[in-house]
Amino acid sequence: MDAIFHQVIDAFVDKHGLSKGQVIAEIERTFSSMLSRWHRKNVVVVFTGDQLSALGYHDDSGGPAQVPIDIKTMRGWNTIKRILDRNLSTAACLDEVGKYKRKEKDIVWGEVISRDETSLGVQLDIEFGVDLYGTCPLQYLGRHERDQMLIGDKKIFHIRRVESVMVGDIPRTQITIDRVSKTLVVKLLRQQLNPKFKDIKIRCAKRYVGHKSFIQSSMYLPKKVILQAAEELGEHIQVNVIRERKFQNP
Repeated sequence: MDAIFHQVIDAFVDKHGLSKGQVIAEIERTFSSMLSRWHRKNVVVVFTGDQLSALGYHDDSGGPAQVPIDIKTMRGWNTIKRILDRNLSTAACLDEVGKYKRKEKDIVWGEVISRDETSLGVQLDIEFGVDLYGTCPLQYLGRHERDQMLIGDKKIFHIRRVESVMVGDIPRTQITIDRVSKTLVVKLLRQQLNPKFKDIKIRCAKRYVGHKSFIQSSMYLPKKVILQAAEELGEHIQVNVIRERKFQNP
């Protein structure tokens, strides 16, 4: 039995990309929940001494009592493995969402790899060596880009939202991206500035996507930076320098 558990653990680690500790914790939770229902008492399952053991707790006349439960007598291992697989898929999805949630409101380069009548599929360059994909609904593109964006195009995107969604009964990480946010203009400009501008304050007062963005800055920006950002976004960028003491961050 122990050998079977270790094979199952290793297989789930490889499949879901979770740590061994995360897989073991999910096995303990799943078995505790299932055995509690089957035995109609509170059952706690833990790995101790490299073995899986279970104790059932109930009240009797002498007070709380615990009873060992022999896990080896359990049947339906294929069903149990399917339940574990589903629970671990959910755990892996939530783990990934938690990891990339902090990237919300950042900007990222991506390559368009698919498109349909409603959205673009984009491979995102968020983490080296990790394949991550985002969805950009066409409504989150400027009208000037909706028919122009083609498979193979590499563009900068704003990470609008990272969340878990159900595809059938399988949880998946969904990253929604856009090119219409004011934040995209500000962070694109910042990305191209050298370190001497690290204390600069920049905000986008207004943006008319595909036409013009009005930027307020506490310092003059290099013309090259402004032109590069304008070319990437396909719109004019007007930068007004204002006194820092009057500067209001968004």
